Amino acid sequence: MEIPQKTSPSDDLAFLRALAEAGRDVPLTCGPYFLAAGLVFGAASFVAWGISQAPTHFAATAIQLVWMIAGLSYVPIVWVLNRRADVVAGSTATINRAVSTIWTGLSWGIATMFVCCMILCWRYDSPMIWAAFPSTMLALYGAGWGATAFISRQGWLKLVTAGSFLAAIAVAAATGSSYTFLIYGVLLVVLIAIPGWVLIQRRTQTA
Repeated sequence: MEIPQKTSPSDDLAFLRALAEAGRDVPLTCGPYFLAAGLVFGAASFVAWGISQAPTHFAATAIQLVWMIAGLSYVPIVWVLNRRADVVAGSTATINRAVSTIWTGLSWGIATMFVCCMILCWRYDSPMIWAAFPSTMLALYGAGWGATAFISRQGWLKLVTAGSFLAAIAVAAATGSSYTFLIYGVLLVVLIAIPGWVLIQRRTQTA
């Protein structure tokens, strides 16, 4: 039986540096997932904005239902993309596995937060719980892009990271406006779908 060895913070940092160095110029395979997510959830935000323009007693419930349908719709898309994913090896596989782990963890975190918000809305009988949700999502996307940029050594992703954090602040400032969902939808397309498309193009060029 192999006894696991303890590692120091310096060992962990060295591992991360080695991982980042191995990731230089490695094509990322996650582009289709981001493109699909940006389009699906961006469209959901546009629909939510349309519902919010004609407020009724059931508007808040309808908006929650829209986001739930979007989330459930994305699940089979991920399944199809996983089935069609190309097999990669070597450092390419290692880097892409690390990036996949990061975003999978974030996705589960987002799903859990969504359920928690639904419970809180029910407990307090108020839709105001959702006010911080768009900004929180954009901040989490920024964290995910930041980690992806560090691992893959793709400088342009740092701009996406900064844009996500700035967008989170901007959406927070716009909370309460009738255009909040419209702005959020545009940002999802710009910060998720378009970077996904760029990753697809970059991988195609290196294939």
